[in-house]
Amino acid sequence: MVCKICMTAFVQNRKFLVAAFLTAMAFCNLALLFRVMPLLRNGYQDFTIYYTAARLLRNGQASALYNLTAQYQTQLTFAHVPIRQGPLPYNHPPFEALLFVPFTLLEYWPAYLLWTAINLLMLVVSVTLLRRHFRPLAAVPPIFLGLGAIAFFPLAMGIIQGQDVILLLLLFVLAVICLDRGNDATAGALLASGLFRPQLVIALVVLVAIRRWRVLIGFAPVTFVLAGISVAIMGWRGPIDYARFVLRLEGTEARAFGPEAVPNLRGLIASLPGLSASGRWTALLIFVSSMVVFFVALRRIRNGRDSIIFSSSLAAVTTILVSFHALVYDLTLLFPMVLFLLSRMVGVDGRKVGVRTILLLFLFFLTPLYVFLLTVVDRFVWFSLILLWLYVRLVLTPAPAEVPA
Repeated sequence: MVCKICMTAFVQNRKFLVAAFLTAMAFCNLALLFRVMPLLRNGYQDFTIYYTAARLLRNGQASALYNLTAQYQTQLTFAHVPIRQGPLPYNHPPFEALLFVPFTLLEYWPAYLLWTAINLLMLVVSVTLLRRHFRPLAAVPPIFLGLGAIAFFPLAMGIIQGQDVILLLLLFVLAVICLDRGNDATAGALLASGLFRPQLVIALVVLVAIRRWRVLIGFAPVTFVLAGISVAIMGWRGPIDYARFVLRLEGTEARAFGPEAVPNLRGLIASLPGLSASGRWTALLIFVSSMVVFFVALRRIRNGRDSIIFSSSLAAVTTILVSFHALVYDLTLLFPMVLFLLSRMVGVDGRKVGVRTILLLFLFFLTPLYVFLLTVVDRFVWFSLILLWLYVRLVLTPAPAEVPA
């Protein structure tokens, strides 16, 4: 009886309660930004890797792009991080470094501020496009969408770190809109432009292309162009050097970002008691579970009865779960789906909102949960349980499904 009364009160006042909750979480994220501001001035953030790679290209050191010594020497000229005994490694494809060459015309701090402003602009464009194109979001007051963007911790971390995930989000949003309009080849080209994060984009494209194979018509040529740019930058051995560097670096990164830090199946299984993170049985369990999750999602998307926004949401969740490497800001890919969950809470259609939807939305926006898992217990891998719960809910949603339910 008490629970029923509480739920009735929540439904009657849910807009006010959601606004108050999002405001509180947005305040937490902004407070975090001001707290780390002195560290950002000294180069602690991930923007350092892009600035380093761009400086190497501009200085004619393209051949040293994946040389840790050259990276460290370059970083010492603009970053002041006493605890860092080596470089923050640039582990992205060669072609992405070109994007950041213009930023090297500025000193590090102004360049970071400019990139942050561009990230904020891309975020505004992404939200605006989603709201204009999809009717459920058009019914949501803009203030809620703005608060949702500021309150979503993965987005905040991506912007604070100066990461490239906001650009990936914009490309993903544009691709989803193109798919909804039937422009499959254009969607494929947009997704290929996001290959600066191949560990996410490749799986995402496979999941999307199983329903819309013409996506590959746009994806393939852009992929070859980007590969050609990488060869032009570093020579024919450039892509090979990049692959070797990433594989060699994985062992080093594992000490800094072990299984306990990645919110995916790899992290979850490798963290199970009695299993070695690098053991043969662990690798087998990770492979089998990833294939099961991937092909179940593939089968659901292939039926073609669900809306594009539902299929793309399922594809995004699946991509993160089966990815080899994922960190908190990679959850930015889920932001469109989170906005649709938010629209269920504050929409004007009067539909009932289930307790599980409320709890799911609460967990995705709960900044203290992220901070607790990341800094207090150092076990962000536990967030993969929330992603698995979301994945199961999507897979089991009766078809046809219009929006994430």
